[in-house]
Amino acid sequence: MINKLSLLLANKLCRDGRIDTDEIDLYSYGLFVLISQILLLSVTLIFGLILSCAFESMVFYVSFQSIRKFAGGYHASTETRCEIMSTLSILVSVVLIRLSNTYSYQSVLLILTLFSAVCIFIACPLDTPEKPLSEKEFKQFRKISQMILLVITIVVFFSAVFKITFLLYPTCLSLILESILLIAGKIKQSNLKDKDDREESLRSISP
Repeated sequence: MINKLSLLLANKLCRDGRIDTDEIDLYSYGLFVLISQILLLSVTLIFGLILSCAFESMVFYVSFQSIRKFAGGYHASTETRCEIMSTLSILVSVVLIRLSNTYSYQSVLLILTLFSAVCIFIACPLDTPEKPLSEKEFKQFRKISQMILLVITIVVFFSAVFKITFLLYPTCLSLILESILLIAGKIKQSNLKDKDDREESLRSISP
């Protein structure tokens, strides 16, 4: 749906003479990213308002999207699945943030966050077959990802020391969610590579 809407808007810009025909794909992708971000932001805010933790939800969204943009992660095979998974991931994260006001699980959360930060540091960035990164882009995205990771980790550390819970839980959950998506993306990427290797082997032995 978002893809069709972004393409429709890009074609309209072209018909209005604001962009050239060869720029349609570029603008369509840009609009797709923009609309997706607006929708995810709206979903996060709505969940936050419903569960009475709107500010914490916004902290989570900013933190997660900052690291996700450069570190990458799992992408579903279809747009519909991607939207559903993104919505469910945000919902679970916001619910866990809300539960932090009732249950104290800071120690467990910090251990998971430390493990997640290590995973992100090692695994980032993760590209996709559709948009592979060049060697230069890989190094650049890795550096930026690790810098953002460092900033978020510092926020987590000081939030834990000074017991600033409205920053602690959202930032921790942003790193945990990103590490899960990175690991899942790595597994998917590995499975696709194994599948391609098997198909290549079968083709090579076929008469």
